[in-house]
Amino acid sequence: MPTILITSMGGAGSNNLVDTMRLIDAARGKGAEPHTVIGTHFEPFELAKSEIAASYLVPLAANEDEYIEAHRKICAKHKVDVLIANSDKEVSVWSKHPDRIPAKHLIPLHDQVEMVQDKYRFFEILQKHGCLTVPNIPVTSIETVDKAIAQLPKHDRFWIRMRNGSGSLGATWLKTPEQARKWMSLWNELRGIPASEFVVAPFLPGRDFCVCTVWQNGEFAVGKIYERLVYWAVRDSLSGMGSSPDSARTVSETWPIEAAKAAIQAVCAEFGTKPHGFYQCDLKCSDDRTAYVTEVNIGRFPQTSTHFDRVGKYKLLELYLQLILEPQKKLPRDVYDVVDNTIILRGIDMPVKFVTRQEMEALEQKRI
Repeated sequence: MPTILITSMGGAGSNNLVDTMRLIDAARGKGAEPHTVIGTHFEPFELAKSEIAASYLVPLAANEDEYIEAHRKICAKHKVDVLIANSDKEVSVWSKHPDRIPAKHLIPLHDQVEMVQDKYRFFEILQKHGCLTVPNIPVTSIETVDKAIAQLPKHDRFWIRMRNGSGSLGATWLKTPEQARKWMSLWNELRGIPASEFVVAPFLPGRDFCVCTVWQNGEFAVGKIYERLVYWAVRDSLSGMGSSPDSARTVSETWPIEAAKAAIQAVCAEFGTKPHGFYQCDLKCSDDRTAYVTEVNIGRFPQTSTHFDRVGKYKLLELYLQLILEPQKKLPRDVYDVVDNTIILRGIDMPVKFVTRQEMEALEQKRI
């Protein structure tokens, strides 16, 4: 079996990939040789959270040469077959140096990576290629934020977020330009983030979806979806929102997947490439149920990968590895691997739990 190196090991996203790998191995039957997983992280407290045979502390990805050379040594020592970079920064660094990647991989083009990681540039690409979008207005300074907000449709509140970063960093809904100035001033004073790193957009009050898809040579293979219901640390967030769900549910609706497919095709068309590999999209809806893609992540898996791999017919990690290790083998085509109303529950210091709608209804019957 192949040896796989996963970066950011010990973090929830990479630990979840290991859990899925164990599911894949278990499905192959008793006595089958398991995959070997190697992990790396720059933070010892994170790395200590992993439960794999071999793990290594490495330099920060920002120290590009040292980071790459450390991984090359590890790959040579363990004869690593596949490299999975599992954070935006690491994907960006590897995409700059494709000739130095020491194993098989699906790291996208650097220009493509840089574009989607900048949420405003991503919006521009969607708009250029005719995808459904809402206005995104870049902020140039704290003093001119009023002008940016004035360009948005009239509403009781608007959304502000950073152009770069994950985990809803610097994102919240606000009601007035004065609040926006205070928000950006605090981020600048306490974290050194300039106002020019922010964009404002209409606040979308509707449903919130996460979609993952796998593609092969430009053809759509498999798509999966869940809807966020309650956000993690909702009481600690100013907006009461975030990208990580505390509870979510699978849905049988496919229209958000269609919107995600269009956005992915737009990103690839901009660079003359074909979708190939794993793509994750976040979508938010307006009151009229229209879904807008707000973010596309490429080259890495989401923290909640287990939400997809433990429900439905296909495990997306398994399809992803097949693309790398058996590129000539044809994946399924045009599969919407959707399952209705499986409830997904998460919490600090507890494993993810999957319950059915019937189980939830039975709990309601016990209400006193």
